[in-house]
Amino acid sequence: MLLTVEEAMRVYPLSEGKLVAGRAGGSRPLKSLNIIDAPDFVQWAKDGDMFFTTAYVFKDSVEDAIATIRSLHQRHSAGLGIKLGRFWSEMPAALIEEADALGFPLIELPYPFAFSDQINGLLQDEINRNTSWLKRVVEKQKRLMKVALYQDIADNPFQRIASVMEYPMAIVGGRGHILFNDSDCSEGELMGEWPWKPEPRRITKIDRQLYRLPLFHGDDCIGFAIFVLPVDYLPKSEEGLFHQASEMLAYYLSKMMENGSETFWHQELGAIINHYLEAGASLDTVLHQAEKAGVHVLDSRFVCVLCTAEEVEGNRLKPTRLKAVRQELEFNPAIRDKRGYHVVTEAGLLSIYPVSSAGTIQALASSLEAVSPKDRLIQFAFSTPKDTAMQFAEAFDECKETIKLSRKLRSREQILHFDTIQMAHLFQFVPEDSMRHYCRHVLGPLLDSDSTGAQDMLQTLEAFVGNEGLLGDTARQLYVHRNTVSYRLEKMSELLGLDFKKPNDFMKLRLAVLFLRMTD
Repeated sequence: MLLTVEEAMRVYPLSEGKLVAGRAGGSRPLKSLNIIDAPDFVQWAKDGDMFFTTAYVFKDSVEDAIATIRSLHQRHSAGLGIKLGRFWSEMPAALIEEADALGFPLIELPYPFAFSDQINGLLQDEINRNTSWLKRVVEKQKRLMKVALYQDIADNPFQRIASVMEYPMAIVGGRGHILFNDSDCSEGELMGEWPWKPEPRRITKIDRQLYRLPLFHGDDCIGFAIFVLPVDYLPKSEEGLFHQASEMLAYYLSKMMENGSETFWHQELGAIINHYLEAGASLDTVLHQAEKAGVHVLDSRFVCVLCTAEEVEGNRLKPTRLKAVRQELEFNPAIRDKRGYHVVTEAGLLSIYPVSSAGTIQALASSLEAVSPKDRLIQFAFSTPKDTAMQFAEAFDECKETIKLSRKLRSREQILHFDTIQMAHLFQFVPEDSMRHYCRHVLGPLLDSDSTGAQDMLQTLEAFVGNEGLLGDTARQLYVHRNTVSYRLEKMSELLGLDFKKPNDFMKLRLAVLFLRMTD
């Protein structure tokens, strides 16, 4: 049965009876009904059992009756119904008091009706409920079929399936980001204990239950569907429906991941962009194809971002990792709203984003850093913002040059900007002998020493310059106390004869550190 005690008390003819005690237990589920007159029935009582009796088993002892409801309460039974008139004329006050204290439903059954009448009434109500549920399931299956027949992912299939299921729903991608959520659950509530095993799981909260189902594409788990349901609620008649819905969700999610923005026109545009960047196609051809594909990132101010990594030869991403990063950029809510266009090139994953201001670029950089995998060093190289499509190839070259210089300078930063690395770009043609001479002129006392203290000072100096002279940021990078950084800087200032607070002296240090990296 799917009834609670409270609901059962509204079903005729039990509704003619009276819940005399234990109202706090009205939400107990009623799973089965039993008529008892044997004194040892308690040992067979189970969770959700409701018992009807004439009080014969404990008619001579209120203490026995109290002991009975205590035992039933411990076994999580639904309640006890007693028909007065034959052995008891009224409910004993002590029994009522104990039932109230336990929150155990104690029912005075209606005298004019036989036990069978009351049981039949509840069974008929159960049949009616089940029939209603089955009709509802069939109707939902029909609506799911219509969604399946209308295979257009452009119309947000997640929203359409959630409306069919009539329960709040969330979709979590395989990397742990929420792709869709129409429930009122917070990200923390949905994502608890991530990563998850690819198996069905029910998580019971105080006021709801999360029914989580893995989404498979072949043998790979590509995400999870989470249905938000009432506590202790999942009728068997609907359980299969959730699995059917999860199969459809897996299909749509796999198509989104496989295709991304890769329609025929987008594929053609990607090929033409690669041809153009290799000086084999005209810009007009690129813009004409972009118009066909509905891609307008080159129509106004834009910035190019090249994604690459140190994990393979040539500093390019493996195809599988490249695909994973691209999917992250296309589907992660933290970055997909930036409306970028992504294309795989020989140099790495090239993204083109519309920008309107320096603040837009900074927000984009922060979003990329937030979604970037932390297990390997993946870098994003930004060009300077460009105003016209005529500067597209120039922007791409700036990205490649930024990556090249970052390797040479051994930069470990995830976000790289061409405009901040232009100083290195400017000095890359200075002879290395001249760079070494300048380094020795400025940093000689540190470079000549092999002591551990001198090496610590040099490391501190590099971090200090890299963090624009900010003590707090330098200390955090080196995992030391701010006072330690301050002490080392004072010692270096005395050793080198420089005042780090003076702009000219700080510029000398910046150049020396830059040349040191470029010649090492």
